[in-house]
Amino acid sequence: MLKTWPGRGRLALYVAATVLGIVEAAVLTTDPYEVAGGVALLLGITHAASIPLALRRPVEAAGLSLVAVTVAALAIVRQGESGWPWMIPPPTLTQLLVLVVLTLVAGWRLAAITLGLQVAAGVVLAVVGMAWNDIGDSLVEVANFASLALLLGALAAVARRLAESRSALREEHERRSVVEEKARIARELHDVIAHNMSLITVQARSAPHRVDDVSPAAEAEFAEIADLAASALRQMRGVLDVLRTEEGQSGRVPVPGIDGLADLFESARGTGQRVEVRGELPELTDVAPEVGTAAYRIVQEALSNARRHAPSEPVGVDLTMGEKDLEIRVANALDGATAASDKEAAGGGHGLIGMRERAHAVGGSVTAGARDGNEFVVEAVLPAQTAVRTPAKRGRKTP
Repeated sequence: MLKTWPGRGRLALYVAATVLGIVEAAVLTTDPYEVAGGVALLLGITHAASIPLALRRPVEAAGLSLVAVTVAALAIVRQGESGWPWMIPPPTLTQLLVLVVLTLVAGWRLAAITLGLQVAAGVVLAVVGMAWNDIGDSLVEVANFASLALLLGALAAVARRLAESRSALREEHERRSVVEEKARIARELHDVIAHNMSLITVQARSAPHRVDDVSPAAEAEFAEIADLAASALRQMRGVLDVLRTEEGQSGRVPVPGIDGLADLFESARGTGQRVEVRGELPELTDVAPEVGTAAYRIVQEALSNARRHAPSEPVGVDLTMGEKDLEIRVANALDGATAASDKEAAGGGHGLIGMRERAHAVGGSVTAGARDGNEFVVEAVLPAQTAVRTPAKRGRKTP
């Protein structure tokens, strides 16, 4: 609690302690108490000093305040009929402030112990002062002080709990921000690096078959490049395991977006992958930017999965721009490498987790898995989040 005590609050506390110390010393020297000036000044300063001391040394401050208030009561025992021993205004205000600060800084237990000791001391003082003060009135004053202290202590305890709750919420928000940022980095690493590294691997392995007159040395070089790319991809997945400590989403809008799909398809075809696109590519104005980004990443990951698990099979991409939703379907035949695909479909791979996170972040959904035993299908439904459009303004030619 001390770490979050505001600077202005501390300043106000120091000012209040100074004023209360001076007033207490001055009152003790006046009629009817008539305490010697030096003693009154010492009592006032000592009692008031326990207020700022409670900020850093609450136990010592509690003990010092008890000693000071008890000595002050003994100093005026013969002239304290009115409000003796605890309800004389200056010492009472000082002690109440000490109890409030103790509650805020150290918790209600220390404040309760301090108040309990003070009440016990008040009962003893009432008995000691019977010769000069009515014991019944003295006990009433002790009870009145205890009631007022309990009320203020309860309010201080509530304030402390609210401050702790706000601090906990702030820390949780900071922690979640870190987790979301780590998830975003992991997602971007997978979407960008994994996609490009898989392209390098496929291109390097297929180069000897696509390029004429490749020498054995060049073929070996291509094979080494493919092996290095595959190794880098495996290492990157290890980094992702560290980054993805929890699922999260950042809500940020990375690039590219829906306008990058045409280039994505051409890039995939450049590796020898057969990509058949059906439907019209949405325009930039058809979908919100974050929806376009989610769509791009989902298609990108689906193509990468198909290239890894069924490189020799064609991939069909269906895009349907409705009035409210963008529907995406990416399907490829299985060529026997179903184990890895089924594992990822079950949620074991980062790719499908990233797809679902992106779709969920914009209010959509993704389903993926084998269909009819011979086809792997990724289907996504994303809300367009735009006004109703007319069909004439909706599409452009499929590349």
